[in-house]
Amino acid sequence: MKEDSVKQILKQVVNITDEDWETFKVGSPGVYKFWTRIGDVANKQIVAEVVESKYCAAGLKVGQQIVIRGGALVPDKSTAPLCMRALGPLTGFVNTILEMVVAGEDPNDRVFMTAECLDPGLEAGGLGKVKFKVRVEPV
Repeated sequence: MKEDSVKQILKQVVNITDEDWETFKVGSPGVYKFWTRIGDVANKQIVAEVVESKYCAAGLKVGQQIVIRGGALVPDKSTAPLCMRALGPLTGFVNTILEMVVAGEDPNDRVFMTAECLDPGLEAGGLGKVKFKVRVEPV
């Protein structure tokens, strides 16, 4: 995407000023690159599907999904309860996936594909435990 288009999008989305635009272009090259590839990012969604769930107090069940687009949760498309202890560990996956999309790489070709919630589970002094398979799909 061309610079003028990126600038117009950021003016519309975050109301960036002309002065801050100049700072942004130079001071945040990685994020600037992200916005130049926003079309690629917008065409994909991250799906974290529950593959194991035991004693989850938030009620996450196998087969439920958390959907993320462009780094933001999409509650209307998510079928799983949005538990903070489940969402936290997904942040690293989202960052890695977005990096891969921006670089033009296959975001489903990762070493780590499974995430788990922050409850340590019954065996480790907690109660519940939920595991997710994380994948990327076209929108």
